Amino acid sequence: MDNVLWNTILQFDFDDSSSEFGFSLRLAQENFWTKNFTKKAILEYKKFMYLASISESMVSPSETVDTVWHLHLIFTQSYQQFCKLLGKQIQHVPSTHNREDFQRFRKAKEQTNILYESTFGTQPKDIWEFDGMYESLNLDKAKIKLRSFISNGLMVFLPLTFPFYYLLKPIYITIDNPYFLIGFIILSLLTFKILDIYNKVKLRQIARKFDANSFIYDLEPYELIYLKTQKISNVINGVVNELIDNKTVEIQPYNIINLTENKTTLTDEQIEITKSLTEFGKSVYSTLVARMKRKPVFINIPNCMDAFEKYFIKSKKFNKLFYLNFVILALLFMFGYIRFMTGFARNKPVGLIIFVLIVFIISAIFFLYRLTRLISIDTITNLYKKEILPARQIENNWQWNYFLFSTAVIAPAFIPLIAEVNRSNNYEGSSGSSCGTSSDSSSGSSCGSSCGSSCGGCGGGGD
Repeated sequence: MDNVLWNTILQFDFDDSSSEFGFSLRLAQENFWTKNFTKKAILEYKKFMYLASISESMVSPSETVDTVWHLHLIFTQSYQQFCKLLGKQIQHVPSTHNREDFQRFRKAKEQTNILYESTFGTQPKDIWEFDGMYESLNLDKAKIKLRSFISNGLMVFLPLTFPFYYLLKPIYITIDNPYFLIGFIILSLLTFKILDIYNKVKLRQIARKFDANSFIYDLEPYELIYLKTQKISNVINGVVNELIDNKTVEIQPYNIINLTENKTTLTDEQIEITKSLTEFGKSVYSTLVARMKRKPVFINIPNCMDAFEKYFIKSKKFNKLFYLNFVILALLFMFGYIRFMTGFARNKPVGLIIFVLIVFIISAIFFLYRLTRLISIDTITNLYKKEILPARQIENNWQWNYFLFSTAVIAPAFIPLIAEVNRSNNYEGSSGSSCGTSSDSSSGSSCGSSCGSSCGGCGGGGD
């Protein structure tokens, strides 16, 4: 191994320090990748290009490495500088999808694996074996969308009311109304509670089936804080509090944040805040938060976390769980609805049962909606709290403490400013997310599923 060349490659920075939307952020945002997965993908791309520079035969990238390569080719100046550093112009060789190409690229893939292991050791499974970041979750996509299932379920519900009506009417006419209402309410509460417990257990079981090398086990504290709270403002609060602790910014009267010292050893998120305060001067804190929500470094957190959530709820495993909840709640509502029909047909007072059914419908809608967020707000966050973090040394890491203890670790003088921002953002949703529908089976790769076949490798030779 040429250690001099490899160390030079390692030190090569793809990002322009003057840009707030550089190579790494664009790579992460376009593919809905987490911060650590993006760093790892770039490192593996560097390893691949090192192998390409020393190999006399063709080498072939993985899907993820090829995604990084595609983007780097767009950054033409950076790519030319990188190839100059390698001492060789690495050519991207597309496939024509014929049999000869297939054999050639398969052989190049085998050669790459051998060369990689002899140079760097075992290949990281999440980068080299899976087609993208989300494939490591081991989740097959459901054939029927939840929206379609709900629509079909409601259409089936109406015809079923007639046989249920004639089946239950003889029983209902023997039960006085107060007793039925009390029983229905108790049964509803028990059903919601039992389903909630079952859902949490089932989701934990699904999460444990994620690959051990999955990105889920390598999330940043601020990514988990967003998962837990679903608010990017809580992430910004944490970053600003760190700046307050290290005396970079200070709180002034009237909710003003002022930059006191422009330090060099700051995180990407902290740098973005200090840049803003340098450019605009001291700012009202709510204005600063609104400004930061539009910055790519903060946008990418909800971008990838929301994409994970959408990818998960489109899976077969989650859909089966959702179907079970929906059917049970629909059947329970059926019992109450038939009671209403029975009372209405007999000219009995039905005001109370209507009120109870309306409350039940609202509760069921909220419950099912919460189920779609449960993997984020409960399962993954508790997985970190109870299983992942206890095995790590995080005592002196403020970000992890913020994830675990929330505002308990926030500077006391900063809490009133946070409260003010929270009051003005009571209706904040998933701010900054732009993942749209891209978190389906192709989420996480701008090349899609054809990447491996259309980008077989690169020529080992070149000028």
